[in-house]
Amino acid sequence: MSTAVTEAMVYEALKKVIDPELRHNVVDLGFIREIDIVGDYVHLDIQLTTPYCPFADQIVESMRSAVAGVQGVKKVEIERACMKED
Repeated sequence: MSTAVTEAMVYEALKKVIDPELRHNVVDLGFIREIDIVGDYVHLDIQLTTPYCPFADQIVESMRSAVAGVQGVKKVEIERACMKED
């Protein structure tokens, strides 16, 4: 029997992803805008702090890997946006 994937499980996994520049996890930094779960599929809407973030690709791939490691997850999709500069 497979475990149902929950938002709490996804958040717990994402707390292990640390922004290398800001040195805090992506959950506490408020990068996660929305989590949608349909069965074994997880879709994240995230928003990074700046469009010029030198670690953006690394952070996104770390998030993808962390969520993919959650029991029951088979597919992860991440939609990324950046906060606008004034």
